[in-house]
Amino acid sequence: MRNGLLKSFALFALLTTVFAGCKKDEPTYMVQVTATEGGTVEGQNGEYKEGETVVFTAIPADDYYFVKWSDGDTNNPRTITITDVEITLTAQFAQSPLVTISASDNGTIETDVNGRYAPGSTVTVTAKPADGCGFMGWSDGNTDNPRTITIGNEDISLTALFAVMFFAPTVDLGLERGTLWATCNVGAANPWDYGNYYAWGETETKDDYSWETYKYCKGTEKTLTKYCYDAEYGSGGFTDALKTLELADDVATAVIGSDYSMPTKADWEELGSQCYWVWTVNYNNQNVNGYIVYKAKTEGDKGVKVYSGSTPSATYSLKDAHIFLPAAGCRDYTDLNDAGSSGDYWSASLHENYPDCAPTCGFNSGSVSPSRIDGRCYGFSVRPVRRK
Repeated sequence: MRNGLLKSFALFALLTTVFAGCKKDEPTYMVQVTATEGGTVEGQNGEYKEGETVVFTAIPADDYYFVKWSDGDTNNPRTITITDVEITLTAQFAQSPLVTISASDNGTIETDVNGRYAPGSTVTVTAKPADGCGFMGWSDGNTDNPRTITIGNEDISLTALFAVMFFAPTVDLGLERGTLWATCNVGAANPWDYGNYYAWGETETKDDYSWETYKYCKGTEKTLTKYCYDAEYGSGGFTDALKTLELADDVATAVIGSDYSMPTKADWEELGSQCYWVWTVNYNNQNVNGYIVYKAKTEGDKGVKVYSGSTPSATYSLKDAHIFLPAAGCRDYTDLNDAGSSGDYWSASLHENYPDCAPTCGFNSGSVSPSRIDGRCYGFSVRPVRRK
């Protein structure tokens, strides 16, 4: 009996061993991940069991960026869960877009940013005109300066355009203060060109002229951060003692050079009272409206304004000493208003009663106001002056 039990147990053990040896191994699936030119992949290729996970990271080489995996997925790193299929993937890379920024004659680019950048990154460039020259804009028509560029998927090539500003010679209109008036607006290449528009105290053009974008406030006319003598208008009660633009905030000085500045309120008032003003709709045959401001030939001509529809004195012509103030309009938010019908020109002075305003010279075909006031956030023209 005992021998029979031992034989049965031995037979069971033998059968168990046979069946165990016949059991199939658990299946595995091949994962193969490669890379195109311009990068490598970090992760372990090989065989994996169903349900296991493996992580692959696409690593771009210098001047390249990761685009996507060959199945369209853009996750990076990418975690793959093994199913019952083989997996073959390729990490796809592309060369980063090339940024090329150059300058025309009469100016430079302050910082060299040329090179390749990953899409989505940004670079900021500043165009710097040479003395006596002005920045006219970028080759794609944009006029922001400085300009922040967001990199896309395409190469970017831009040129900063500059022009010699015809401020020399200035014109001597025989004024008692000895002020010499420039022949062009800041940003203009000719006396009849409108030129650029600036908020008061700002030295760069922009797309939006409003309190929300004004440099020296925190979003409103009652949150001024510079040039404010009244705590009611200052941010958090801020005040200072500044009543005239500092040279660093004088766009005529910043753009053209230290010999030039914006006119003061007194300069505009003198121009209004000591010169002979004639409205024209065709200055120098350029079909541009504005005022010709002549050096007065007689005491009786000083302060005279010849408005639209009136006849000027026959003794004045463009051969006489004069400047021309084009009716360039003004910028409010993103709009250019009243170009061709009115002009608005900043002074360097702060208004004595309202620190959110500055005196201007404003005019249209039927009036001239050399001491008007306007909010500092508007985009107005600037006519430089130079002292004898």
